[in-house]
Amino acid sequence: MNQVLSFRARMAAHTPSFVRKTVRMAEHYARRHVEWFNVLREMRGLLLRDKMVLGGSALLAPITSLRRLDGFEPPLPLADIHVEAKGVGRFAVRHGTDDIIHVLSAREPAVRKAIEDNLTRGDIFIDAGANIGFFSVLAQNLVGPRGAVIAFEMMPQTAAQLHHHFAINALPSARIIENALSDKDGETLVATSSASKFGQASIAQAFSDDATRTIRHEVKTVTLDTALADVGDIALIKMDLEGAEFGALSGATKVLQRTRAIIFENNAEDRRIPDLLAAAGFEVEHLDGSDYLARRIGHIKTGQNKG
Repeated sequence: MNQVLSFRARMAAHTPSFVRKTVRMAEHYARRHVEWFNVLREMRGLLLRDKMVLGGSALLAPITSLRRLDGFEPPLPLADIHVEAKGVGRFAVRHGTDDIIHVLSAREPAVRKAIEDNLTRGDIFIDAGANIGFFSVLAQNLVGPRGAVIAFEMMPQTAAQLHHHFAINALPSARIIENALSDKDGETLVATSSASKFGQASIAQAFSDDATRTIRHEVKTVTLDTALADVGDIALIKMDLEGAEFGALSGATKVLQRTRAIIFENNAEDRRIPDLLAAAGFEVEHLDGSDYLARRIGHIKTGQNKG
């Protein structure tokens, strides 16, 4: 892999910048068409209007996919719609946002498989950075009514969508905690996100896309140890906090002792995260891209289940 990256770096150094930019834009355009293919394969509109909007949006994709080819852009439905994601549940997708890719399991197939492989009936699942709740709904289907799902989402607009999705999927027992996860309780921090890319909301890094409106929201922090003090043995934590993962894990000393597995994102390849998990008794393996799975070596130490 290092040899491949080194070869690409050498090629890039000898390629004119306009050629590199053209190739990159062509890759983005092609990827957007692949994502629309996956949308049509995995989703269906709930009502006739939703079906018409989804189909019409796909037909116009060759045109709408030309927008901002120099950066990331999700598939863009022409209006708000409700969809059913095959095998998971129902979701509201907001026009002009990245909602649609967050109900698209083809974007993170390794994460979905790891969740399915590590959850069974009666388990407890923690969704740290739940966004609009795709993985929370999937997990609740897996753990059943005797299990529990606890979702953390700090941005009010996104948390409102999360509440809506739990309601339309009939998940009354799933809990939502609207705080930012950190290594300290009770601090007030500013979370930022793009007005169109709510999935990139973060307390660890400021959103810096000049072409979009930035949303800033003051959030209160909580540690996992405090928020989950009344929760017993945890089967799985999924953690996607846009750069704030190390802080959240640092505030989970007690929680880690009673957790079996953790799926986490590490975009910056922060070595502190696997080191912290190894010290807590976990073995880390790479899933795909920036996603990793940490499994406990041996048994959970507490042996209790308050779930």
